[in-house]
Amino acid sequence: MISADKQVLLTGFLGTLPGSVAARLAKAVEVDRLIGGTDLPHDEILRALRPRLRESSQRFRMATPLRFFCRPFEDLLVSAQRDTKQKGRIARTSIEPVWTWLSGELIPHRHRELGDAMRDAILYGRDKELEQKTAELWAESAAALKAALSGEKKQATAAKKLGGVAAMEDAQEMALLLGGAPRIAELQTRLPKPIGNLTEDDLAFLRDIFDRLSESDADLAPYVALIILGRLERPWEALRLVAALSRKTTDTLISNTDLGIVGELLFSDLDMHVRRIQAVHPPDFDPEPLVSSLAGFTELSSGMVKELAIRRDGKWGQRLAKDRGAVAQVLEDLLERAPKEIIGGLPTAKVGSFAKGPKPLDLSRVPDPDRVAKAMRYAQLMVHSRPFAVAAAFNAKLTEAFDQTAASLRTYGEDILRELRAAPAEKRTNVDAHFAVVLQLCTLVLGQEETDFLRRRARVPATA
Repeated sequence: MISADKQVLLTGFLGTLPGSVAARLAKAVEVDRLIGGTDLPHDEILRALRPRLRESSQRFRMATPLRFFCRPFEDLLVSAQRDTKQKGRIARTSIEPVWTWLSGELIPHRHRELGDAMRDAILYGRDKELEQKTAELWAESAAALKAALSGEKKQATAAKKLGGVAAMEDAQEMALLLGGAPRIAELQTRLPKPIGNLTEDDLAFLRDIFDRLSESDADLAPYVALIILGRLERPWEALRLVAALSRKTTDTLISNTDLGIVGELLFSDLDMHVRRIQAVHPPDFDPEPLVSSLAGFTELSSGMVKELAIRRDGKWGQRLAKDRGAVAQVLEDLLERAPKEIIGGLPTAKVGSFAKGPKPLDLSRVPDPDRVAKAMRYAQLMVHSRPFAVAAAFNAKLTEAFDQTAASLRTYGEDILRELRAAPAEKRTNVDAHFAVVLQLCTLVLGQEETDFLRRRARVPATA
């Protein structure tokens, strides 16, 4: 173990490595750990490398006994922080405590024996032996965990050992899936991830497994859909599978079955997007993560509606309407401010000007960087949120904000052109700086063609 300060330094250093280098280093560290090396802090290095490995296009990782142990429940693993346990999702942070519990207390001798045999089989390419020893590890781990978690007293003791009730409940779910590992492996082999599309043959295969499990192991049967949920490129398509497995066609009927857990998990993801959107507060918001959450929300919600007949008066229909209303409210509040904030980044008319006709602009100062940055944020929000406005129910407010802003920018364009042509060369610095801001905003709101026309007009002398 290394100190927390050194872990921070290590993470900072290794986080700067190129993805390809991080992948090679991770493989070397895992090989060293696999052969029993003791000189390196394996876990700490791999923990520091993990963010870079997630970003890297090189996904290959060295096989390890722990990685084989996780295969039956790998499709349920999540990295996000949580307050309570969610059925169908296992925190990655629960893996190490459970693995340590098995190796140190529950089955220490068999764990070491099987682990050594699996390491040798991995290193020397003995696939049949690896398959056999992995199956033994799954079966014996499942039996040990189930025995250690049977009854409230044992569960309370396990919660203290594993780091909390949620981790203990994760261990219960691991035990269930480890016990059903042969069936799960069959499913995973037939449908490798990522699954681009579920065919009718796939649905028939999954329905057969589900029906057999419903008779032999009813607790495991719903995990057919949960495992596929974790393997789909478009998670909402799991609702089509749920409809096929339950032989029901509406959310009202499905939500009352064991398979309703799939919908609950999808709604949990929707709620996550909603919370991120609701956490946005003007004026210093960042439009990029806001639009990213908005895109995730509209893609998922639209996909769910497409895959299943979600009734407006049904349980899921009411939740979806509530979530859409919450998202629309945040966006409408921001868009209500947008025209004023965008125009706030441009120069105002001179105070005390009583001349007839257009009033001259106050160009005595360079553009205020804070106001310009704020104006750009609101303009970017208007432009980049547009593809999602209809699905998220804020299109009317967006159209209104666009129209107001566009009209104001066209007026400012004419005003700044007049100032630009009238300004003597020695006083052009401030005018040019404000004109550059106008051009940036026009590019976002009015488009490149209209902005280019304004730029060309600025090159033409006033007397032309």
